[in-house]
Amino acid sequence: MAKYRDRPLQWDDIIGRFESQPCSHHTRHALVLIERLRDEGARFWDEESQQLKRWRHYCGCLWRFLNNLGYRRDTAKQSLETAMREFIQEFEHSTGGMYEMLYGKAAEPNYAEDFREITNLFHVVYRSSTYALVSHWIDDKQEHKLITMKVDLTTGESSLEVTGSEMRVQRKYQKSTRRL
Repeated sequence: MAKYRDRPLQWDDIIGRFESQPCSHHTRHALVLIERLRDEGARFWDEESQQLKRWRHYCGCLWRFLNNLGYRRDTAKQSLETAMREFIQEFEHSTGGMYEMLYGKAAEPNYAEDFREITNLFHVVYRSSTYALVSHWIDDKQEHKLITMKVDLTTGESSLEVTGSEMRVQRKYQKSTRRL
């Protein structure tokens, strides 16, 4: 009998479990997956086509939303509820437009598998984006780093000091940090 851990890697393996990673990792994963989704449009349309430009526009909207989570939390003082609602609206709008664009391609037999892969990627992007968004509003999912560089201008010697705090997982959630 095959073992679960011996199976080929899946999209979900990239994301990992929510409690196992800090906010910065969740955000990086979500942004990279959106960039991957952006690149996948080239499977369906030529580089100069309006459809590919539209596809990339939708991906850019999602990417910008997630790239500005720190601003939304710290500067704009947006609540988690408001950020989630706005993200869901943006995700529904963007992926709805992309589904609409893919609809005609899905009927073509040579694109059926590609369509299935893209819809799977939509689900993974949503999950990773949700992890990124929620983790931005949880204080113990934050990592704080301070990098101090000292340079002696007369001798040219320099030193680098890194201080900060790592993500802390509350005891009741520590079991959820282990791999499945």
